[in-house]
Amino acid sequence: MNRSIPREALEAISKSDLHKPEHYAFVLDFSGIPAARSLTVFCAIVRYVEDHCALGVRAKLLSRNAISVLVPSSEHRRVGEAITGLNVFLLSRRYGGMDIRIFDLDQETLEFAFCCLEYLRSSSSDLAQEFLGFHTDSPTSISQLGELIELERVVGQADMSMHVRFQSIWQLAYGTAPKLYGEEMWVSMAAMEEITGKAIMRDPWMFSRFTELLDNRVLSYIAKERSTPRGRQFLNLNPVAAVSANFDRVIKTLPMVQIRQLIVEFALPVWRSNVKVASSILKRFQRLGIGLALDAVPINSIANLSEQEFDVARFLKIYVATAEPDTVKENLANLSDDVIRRVVLCRCETPEQIEAGVKLGVMYFQGYGLSEFLNKPEHVERVLGSGTANNLTRVQLLARR
Repeated sequence: MNRSIPREALEAISKSDLHKPEHYAFVLDFSGIPAARSLTVFCAIVRYVEDHCALGVRAKLLSRNAISVLVPSSEHRRVGEAITGLNVFLLSRRYGGMDIRIFDLDQETLEFAFCCLEYLRSSSSDLAQEFLGFHTDSPTSISQLGELIELERVVGQADMSMHVRFQSIWQLAYGTAPKLYGEEMWVSMAAMEEITGKAIMRDPWMFSRFTELLDNRVLSYIAKERSTPRGRQFLNLNPVAAVSANFDRVIKTLPMVQIRQLIVEFALPVWRSNVKVASSILKRFQRLGIGLALDAVPINSIANLSEQEFDVARFLKIYVATAEPDTVKENLANLSDDVIRRVVLCRCETPEQIEAGVKLGVMYFQGYGLSEFLNKPEHVERVLGSGTANNLTRVQLLARR
């Protein structure tokens, strides 16, 4: 073995905190775990190692598939037993296994350095690092990690065309006939729960991870099908999906004119969970001409939005659900005209909610109540004005999709 290391490489290792006397280093390679090709599963395993094996010690990404964990020499036996236990679990379930290498940094610093360099030179970990930035919570148990791997298998084999759902977004303005503005695309969680046999929506951690798996399949479906959307296409995604390989594939596959009609929706709480990565995603969207919609904003929480959130959002998807018309008026009345023009009232259920929005200048509406509204000419003309229901037949057909 050539035991000389370029000085700049050695300095990089030192700065990365990979060299630490009186410590042991564990290098874990997940290439032998097929499910870990999914960044969602990869990050879940990393967080499990950190929080359940190394008890809070943060790992360093060496590549897309490998990490190093440094622990005090006094702890290396316990950590080694925990990591071995994880590997036994993975192998016993036929999920594959980790390659585990252990270095005593008092005696094997050079060998560890060469091992790190081998990974650092082979591939970039930038994408995995961004993805990991959104994953702060680890699985609560080894069985939950196993359940996630099982779900990844099911989702990977599912026919997404059977479970993709669409909902129209309508443009409504007084004195103008209803107009289809765009449609939102997502995967039916209820259908996926039935397929998997798991009560996913009752487990917040699993629900978040599961939607990430579905988002990547939806992006793969879009790149493959290349269907032309009706108007603007709204995609409801986890932010991590925007730093995935499948998102890159969509960008490379779709014509630029369609990409510029794309609006990506992120739930507001998740968007706020990692400001650094969110900023990186926003810059990329702006460069590509993709619009950002902040989703899941409760009607009574509009005042809690920051000035920056108002500025960056092309659309604000505000949930009205069971809100009374007066509640809609009270919460939207103080918004500027510029903000009002970017509001999408979502989960509209009654004509009264729609009427309250139209009177305040809201232009975009979504929800199951839209079909009932558009199917009754008297409601349309009462809210939008005389003559606006004249061409309602075609509008009704579009609303039924």
